[in-house]
Amino acid sequence: MVVVQSNNVSAVNEALNEIHVEEEDYDRLRESIDLHHNFDQIGLAQKIEKHELLEMRRVAAYIYKKEGKWKQSIVLSKKDKIYKDAMETVSQSSDRELLRSCLFTSLNRERRNALHRASLFVMT
Repeated sequence: MVVVQSNNVSAVNEALNEIHVEEEDYDRLRESIDLHHNFDQIGLAQKIEKHELLEMRRVAAYIYKKEGKWKQSIVLSKKDKIYKDAMETVSQSSDRELLRSCLFTSLNRERRNALHRASLFVMT
């Protein structure tokens, strides 16, 4: 089936992607996504965005980013605390509102961490 995938047939792509998901082979899944675009990409992202493996959820965020679904991609990345991925997505989106939102989240996270460290210092 892998040989046939080079023809970029939707049914073959869907079947192989399903196998990669079942086998939790996120590297092959991402490679398949990059090389063969003829399948329901958003459907696949929706299916794996709640997967137990972090790397599968990263693939879902990657799919959303490729499809221009910036906000969905960023939400997944922030939820998994993969801020580097979120910031890369914001950068590619060129959306100022998303940038403000991500920066605000980052600043709040840093403030919370600083407050936590300060409270531990005061308690000792």
